[in-house]
Amino acid sequence: MISDEAYRELEEAVGPENVSREPAVLDTYAWQPFANDNPERWVIRPVAVAMPGSTEEVQALVKALGRHGLKFKAFSTGWGAYSSPTSDDVVQVDLRRMDRIIDIDEKNMYTVLEPYVCGAQLQAEAMKVGLNTHIIGAGPSCSPLASATSAFGVGWDCVYMSYSGRNLLGAEWVLPDGEVLRLGTLGSDCGWFCGDGPGPSLRGIVRGSTGALSGLGIFTKAAIKLFNWPGPPRVETDGLLLDAQSEVPENVRFCMCFWPDRKNQDEAIYKINESELCYIFSRTGLGATISIAAPHLMKHLTGASTLRSMITGDLKYGCTLIMVADSDNEMAYKERVLKEIAKQYGGVIIDLAAAKPIIRMFLMNFLRSTAVPVVFRMGGQMFTALDRNDTWDTQMDWADMGVEVKQKWIDRGGILDDMADNPYMVSYEDNTWGHCEEIFQYDPRNPDHLAALEPLFVEFSLEAVERCMEPLSSTDARLRKIISPMMGHYTQWQQKISGFMDGKRTADTGMYCDEVDFDLQKVDPDIRTRFEKVIEKFSWTEDGPPE
Repeated sequence: MISDEAYRELEEAVGPENVSREPAVLDTYAWQPFANDNPERWVIRPVAVAMPGSTEEVQALVKALGRHGLKFKAFSTGWGAYSSPTSDDVVQVDLRRMDRIIDIDEKNMYTVLEPYVCGAQLQAEAMKVGLNTHIIGAGPSCSPLASATSAFGVGWDCVYMSYSGRNLLGAEWVLPDGEVLRLGTLGSDCGWFCGDGPGPSLRGIVRGSTGALSGLGIFTKAAIKLFNWPGPPRVETDGLLLDAQSEVPENVRFCMCFWPDRKNQDEAIYKINESELCYIFSRTGLGATISIAAPHLMKHLTGASTLRSMITGDLKYGCTLIMVADSDNEMAYKERVLKEIAKQYGGVIIDLAAAKPIIRMFLMNFLRSTAVPVVFRMGGQMFTALDRNDTWDTQMDWADMGVEVKQKWIDRGGILDDMADNPYMVSYEDNTWGHCEEIFQYDPRNPDHLAALEPLFVEFSLEAVERCMEPLSSTDARLRKIISPMMGHYTQWQQKISGFMDGKRTADTGMYCDEVDFDLQKVDPDIRTRFEKVIEKFSWTEDGPPE
């Protein structure tokens, strides 16, 4: 509950029309995807919701909450329970009124924007001046500001446009005490163009690996790098998702490549990305593509042994790429290099130019990452298991391990059958970094699927740690408590930073630095024993890291 006095102060901060504590309104914020153990997908209901329209209103709001012992959790465009309260004394700060693209600097290739600008809006405006923006795999409805400052996520364009946290430049940051901190050159009144200096950088504190998810304040403006787009100012498209038909620009090539085995695939992918051929790059299993594009067909294919063995065998090692070029000569060069790599490693290139309906449908789904919603079609819900971003070989190890774990749970009826090989894999910055998410799909109305979520989560986490690839996602307070001792007790440092910056504990830190016990007694005894051995083996001591 929120007191009448506290509620009045919220009204004074942002205007009475921009605050609500009506149960029906609050429940619209409490229903989120990825509330995995709840078939109805409910998370904790906020005690109130407030919608500030400026940095000054965010400041006033945060200070009012501090005076009344309440917490805040910021919400931009929203994607899952990550934006939701983790305790019952939280006011949801909905930033939808802060929706301006303040500037697109064509010459210096960056934009300044507010939290509620989504990826699709920014991309449409950037393309008009020959630029483009990185869009994470969660899709074009997500906030680029949130991805860069406070959260996580990768995209098919990472090979060309890097990772969100690396694209952050200057930023305006309302701290948990309501004061404003301006980072980078912005803090020296030198503009938005650099996220560091003069002086020490705070970008590591801002986000670290996965971001603080509003646990250290609220970002109200940010500058983000933009990248070259040699295509037209507008890609003409009719329809949506799988019904989309786009006009394919002349300087775009859309290819699928298949390789005879994993060794040749891995070496070829290193060469492709080191040669800087790709604008978009992805490795996704063919069965995964079918499961999201044609789920009813997938149910028939899973029982067809010959087709299944072909998809999971002969066609297992493949990748999809889009090449763009500023000139005909550049495109001709890229095509020659790709053919030479295919020849060297026994690959087959399928140029989808001849399959116009396919490329016209997939083009903007890849360039804008709009196909994401269809991953929910097969069963109504999905989730991913992650490890640490690392070399491509390491990511393929993780993908192969994911097939083993998933197939076991598919056979048990714990998750849906997508032929198990369903990785979301991208390469960063011409191969200096790789990423793999092992996607699994399930029906939240199926009790067997719900019962499998906890042990499946534990088993994936164990495999990641056991192979010295600690789980990447540290938003789960249970997992954080387990892996922190293996990673220099990092949560202790996060808690010290939080205590220094937020003495009143005004920010909701449930997905940032809080820890809760993980009840390993509920999982399989063999898994529990392995987990306990891993914890003992890899945990740091007072003398430092393990040998």
